[in-house]
Amino acid sequence: MPRSSDNLWDLAASEVQAKENAEDNSAETERSIFFIGNKNGGKTSIILRCIDRDEASKPTLALEYTFGRKAKGHNTPKDIAHFWELGGGTSLLDLIQIPITSENIRTFSVVLVLDLSKPNELWHTMDSLLQVTRKRVDKIIADIGKSNSKAANQIMQNIWRNIPNNHPDRELIDPFLLPLLIIGSKYDIFQDFESEKRKIICKTLRFVSHYFGASLLVCIKAEILKLYRQGSQSKTNEFDVLKGTCHHDLGLLSAVIHE
Repeated sequence: MPRSSDNLWDLAASEVQAKENAEDNSAETERSIFFIGNKNGGKTSIILRCIDRDEASKPTLALEYTFGRKAKGHNTPKDIAHFWELGGGTSLLDLIQIPITSENIRTFSVVLVLDLSKPNELWHTMDSLLQVTRKRVDKIIADIGKSNSKAANQIMQNIWRNIPNNHPDRELIDPFLLPLLIIGSKYDIFQDFESEKRKIICKTLRFVSHYFGASLLVCIKAEILKLYRQGSQSKTNEFDVLKGTCHHDLGLLSAVIHE
């Protein structure tokens, strides 16, 4: 049971405890995670919470990098997470190609942070960023396939292995080629929108996450799930809708550290 004092990293790690126990913890692992989304949407704040840095966030000017280390247990090597963040919303799309390479694509994940307080920007931001990111991933996989078709096929199979063969929508969805987490930020502002607008936005986000095989969650000031735990019933109906995604809410963050 998550505790109110748990940070994002603790929550993610707890979700894969069984898998961690079954794996060899003697080797150090490295993962990369790329944060994209609305300008001033809260990406930096979430990263700082992930790596337990208690400091004020600053605007991201272009493309920024940081990293965090976390030990799996006593006297064991630390896992390393590489965090990339794209600033400027959709104004710097050309920079998306820099963090995603053929060397790290097998351990790369994407977090799309959407500012729920700016509904008119949601679709354009989401569509533009995901299209360019996917185009970059397609190119890398195609390049890998030219020299090693088996490796390229394995990457594709890894994406589909999370979709059950008997899933009713298996033929209709088109999984994103990297583990994808969609975060709706600033829910504390969004919850005061009129009911019909909230429903439309929530259903849209749920559909997109389902179509791409992504995980979906919302947060208030980078405090994941706080609204669900503390909010009033009258204000959390839409959050309950968002919870009903086809994959686990913390799947992406878990993949960054352990998968």
